Amino acid sequence: MNQTITLVLRLVHIVSGVAWAGAVFLMVGFIFPSVRDAGPGGAPFMQQIQRRRLPVFMNGMAGLTMLSGLILYGRAIAATDGAWARTSSAMVFGVGGLATILAAIIGGAFVSRSGVRLGKLGEAIHASGRPPSPEQAAEMSALQAKMGTAMRIVASLLLIAVIAMATARYI
Repeated sequence: MNQTITLVLRLVHIVSGVAWAGAVFLMVGFIFPSVRDAGPGGAPFMQQIQRRRLPVFMNGMAGLTMLSGLILYGRAIAATDGAWARTSSAMVFGVGGLATILAAIIGGAFVSRSGVRLGKLGEAIHASGRPPSPEQAAEMSALQAKMGTAMRIVASLLLIAVIAMATARYI
């Protein structure tokens, strides 16, 4: 039974982590630059992403990744009466876990909030039936820049986590 629980937790951790990191890498590498280059025309595309609930999916995958990882980490410590926590593998897993937690905090604090504000701004522009005013265009540009910077930081932290998780066992 104990092995089954560990196997299920590892599967949840790996699959949700791959989905979360892959979505972030896709957004940072391809989708955001394309939307930014499209200018005001990129807003309808981002609205569709919001409607299809990509942010909810990404937050769900982040939550599952962190929760299953913390449980796995805790179980390994408990099974060894704390001895495992002092190994180099545990420390590397810990660095990866810390990187994912920081990525989630930055994602929630900056990326999600900027995305919501961009969505509302895009809706207001669309509802007006006119091109964005200079103020709206400036706000859109500032929000896109803030969101882009935060997403690059999140992607970098997730890359650290992926490398840590892939190598910890061998260190």
